[in-house]
Amino acid sequence: MTAFEEMGVLPEIGKAVEEMDWMLPTDVQAEAIPLILGGGDVLMAAETGSGKTGAFCLPIIQIVWETLKDLESGKGSSAAPTPAASPTWTLSVWDRGHAMAVTPDGLRCQSREQKEWHGCRANKGLLGSGKYYYEATVTDEGLCRVGWSTIQANLDLGTDKFGFGFGGTGKKSNAKQFDGYGEPFGMHDVIGCYLDLDSMQIKFAKNGKDLGVAFTIPAALKDVAFFPGVVLKNAEISFNFGAQPFKHPPAAGFTAACQAPKNNVKNSEVSGTAAVITKKINNAPQAIIIEPSRELAEQTFNQIVKFKKYLENPKTRELLVVGGVQIKDQISALNAGVDIVVGTPGRMEDLISGGQLSLTQCRFFVLDEADGLLKQGYTELIDRLHRQIPKITSDGKRLQMIVCSATLHAFEVKKMAERLMHFPTWVDLKGEDAVPETVHHVVVMVDPQKDNAWHNLRKHVQTDGVHHSDNARPGNNTAETLSEAVKLLKGEYCVRAINKHKMDRAIIFCRTKLDCDNLEKYFNQLGGGPKNSSNPYSCVCLHGDRKPQERKGNLEQFKRQEVKFLICTDVAA
Repeated sequence: MTAFEEMGVLPEIGKAVEEMDWMLPTDVQAEAIPLILGGGDVLMAAETGSGKTGAFCLPIIQIVWETLKDLESGKGSSAAPTPAASPTWTLSVWDRGHAMAVTPDGLRCQSREQKEWHGCRANKGLLGSGKYYYEATVTDEGLCRVGWSTIQANLDLGTDKFGFGFGGTGKKSNAKQFDGYGEPFGMHDVIGCYLDLDSMQIKFAKNGKDLGVAFTIPAALKDVAFFPGVVLKNAEISFNFGAQPFKHPPAAGFTAACQAPKNNVKNSEVSGTAAVITKKINNAPQAIIIEPSRELAEQTFNQIVKFKKYLENPKTRELLVVGGVQIKDQISALNAGVDIVVGTPGRMEDLISGGQLSLTQCRFFVLDEADGLLKQGYTELIDRLHRQIPKITSDGKRLQMIVCSATLHAFEVKKMAERLMHFPTWVDLKGEDAVPETVHHVVVMVDPQKDNAWHNLRKHVQTDGVHHSDNARPGNNTAETLSEAVKLLKGEYCVRAINKHKMDRAIIFCRTKLDCDNLEKYFNQLGGGPKNSSNPYSCVCLHGDRKPQERKGNLEQFKRQEVKFLICTDVAA
């Protein structure tokens, strides 16, 4: 029995990791694997190379495989039946902001948050064809917007291309564009919300007065369902989807939302309970793993392939979804069936919003390098995906969320954990930053007032041009000149260090992408060009402005020792 099997890991997985020379679990694996196998949410921080990827991938692969095995043997059909979708139109208690309260009848909502907007959508939407109407009555003072929203839209109605709102200040909004429309409204006013799927138009009425067409719906949304939506700031509003007589009957040809034909009604997929899994839905994976970069996604994907090597009958199927690859190939793979999806946020969002990737059977939601994802501005996307995933699986298990971060103490990570995770266990083994004993640190001071070498450099690194117009030249000892001189000397010192220590392999970090490009040009200039096989400064560049294929190719060149130096920004980390 391997050390991993003693923690409850399947023998087949234990055999695979043993082949990878993983004889003993690392500290983070020993802590996290039993917690995830036990069904808990986990927040973990550990150093790069600590086995963090294995800490969440091993238990996820095992649970996914066991679920597939149960389905294959017929155990999946014994789950308790999922409650039927409500036959009545109400506001959804699942598809709402955390500060939005909904009454038990589902027809009135309230938010008392004074600084933030909080939204909510109905439990049903409309699609296909027809003309529909509902009413919203402002029942308390405050700020509000009402209208129509697709399921992938932000709950802050009208702030992305999928939401269409009309606000109390007399403005319509879509994709964060707020334009004057109609007239302001407030307490006791009744707003009629019209959706014309035949003409692809949205309009509103105030107390029975038609305010004219507000939006023409883009052709790209023709086959998408539109849900009644609202967003409030310290306000309250009630809804009538047609179960009661309208205060102001709709214009001719329009039907109450609740009287729409069944073929034109779509139930919201955002619910607290997943559909019973009696058979696997091909494009509905059990695990979603989001990485901040293509390179990290590929690394995690490759690890999963190795870990599941000996798992048979049934086989688990994994898919990598990243940019730079034909989306048609990824859609084909999804339609053929997939159990674990690893990808980057952009491509993941494209597939989910297009309906090609379903979240209805998702059991694990993993954010790797969460601090990086949040810094890149994906907070809203993460929140939106989390809302769409059922919180309880069909067999009574709770959605498990696993978050990995360079530090668990970053404010953004803490705030997200409090908002989305269910009593997570903190596994913080990163500790204080420390330098290994094998690393020798040297700091070189660059002082252009003591070292005048920059006065007479025939060849020098090109600088960023910040002081191009500042008359920076030898003899002119202004702050701008000295700043320019420091940049020149840094390139010179870098070459001196390589020559002095006879370096034939090094990673050189630069502060900016432009600095990387300039140093690469300088090295090639000194060494006779990138095609010179005897170039003593042969190098490649790695940063965010290089295309993914070029980044990958450059990294491979460095790993194969075809070039001596890798010049990069912190994306290489």
